[in-house]
Amino acid sequence: MNAQEFLRPKSSAATHAVDLLAVLSDAASVEAVKSLIVDQAISHARAQIGSIDDAIRLLQVLERPPRQLLVDVSGSTMPLSDLERLAEVCAPSVAVVVIGDRNDVGLFRSLLEIGIQDYLVKPLTVELVQRALSARDPSAQARTGKVISLVGARGGIGVTTIAVSLARHLADETQRQVAYVDLDLHGGAGNSMLGLRTNNGLTGLLEDTRAIDPQSIVGALVPAGDRLFVLSSELPYDAEFALRPGAISELINTLKRRFHYVLLDLPGRGGHSVTEALDASQVVCIVADPSVHAARECVRLLRFAEDRTGEPVVSVLLNNPLEPVADRVQPKDFQRALGRSVLHELPYDPKSLARAENLGEPVAGRKKQPGFAAAIERIANGLTGRESSAAPLPWHARLMTPRRTP
Repeated sequence: MNAQEFLRPKSSAATHAVDLLAVLSDAASVEAVKSLIVDQAISHARAQIGSIDDAIRLLQVLERPPRQLLVDVSGSTMPLSDLERLAEVCAPSVAVVVIGDRNDVGLFRSLLEIGIQDYLVKPLTVELVQRALSARDPSAQARTGKVISLVGARGGIGVTTIAVSLARHLADETQRQVAYVDLDLHGGAGNSMLGLRTNNGLTGLLEDTRAIDPQSIVGALVPAGDRLFVLSSELPYDAEFALRPGAISELINTLKRRFHYVLLDLPGRGGHSVTEALDASQVVCIVADPSVHAARECVRLLRFAEDRTGEPVVSVLLNNPLEPVADRVQPKDFQRALGRSVLHELPYDPKSLARAENLGEPVAGRKKQPGFAAAIERIANGLTGRESSAAPLPWHARLMTPRRTP
């Protein structure tokens, strides 16, 4: 069966549950994998002839990513570049085994450095493939997406505007899979900014007493594009919601195995949901405006976030949602009050933001020129490591882990 036949399955179930997917360039290699599938009675497995481009197309139509993937770079003049393209559609949790026809130690080392599980040289045998699939490096289990929380020092200072803009930028510019989660269960502004209606998928997941699994996640997500997906809810104003302990952590752990980036838009006040979200985050961005109250609350939030068990990298984003006037706190005075520097300052850009919010469009503006869109690009570059090319970027997310500011 070739890739085109696979893309036109007889039933939609054919694209739903594939735990092992092998797309190899020659019949002998495919037969070796098929023999392993039969010998080991591996369910939900598929092996077929195809190229790395076919593997990319198949990953795009699968309802959930496979647990293990075998791809063939035989004959490729630029295998690392081909695998870069594969990374754009491949979930962080997938264990990738690369098949090739070059017994090249340098290539093998380069593949290991970018997070590939193993590299096998043809001809393939059942035993060779079995060892590669069963000897998964325990460290590969940790290759999950980056969890980024955004929380405001006070209300109305643009947390959701920044979060939505950042989610859009990461999905469109880095070509990675992004989940945006609006944790305001009674209805945040994220959906209107994205031009969507909520399906109440978030509370549906959180109120289910069963474990959150990838299949239930798929049904709860609302697509906002090819790579951006939204989880949200809009409970009635008078509705109470009993959040079971550990539900937020469980949700985040499931999402980060599927997405390269998980952006959490946190409500303004604390509680169990905020605490669990911060505990599960690698990066916490505290959004403040240049005011005395925001500075005071920012100090409290900094202390609270930096004491979390996950030891996230915590930074401050200084937004200017209102027109600058003489009596506002100056950035240098704000930083002096915090006792630390501000990572990024976002400018007052009312025209671009008003149009984007009301039309559900990305923030307009030339990203390389001063403005809100340019500030979002700088924040995204800091998260992805694009602002520095000194070190090789990891396999899936190409994420930088910034150092904690003293």
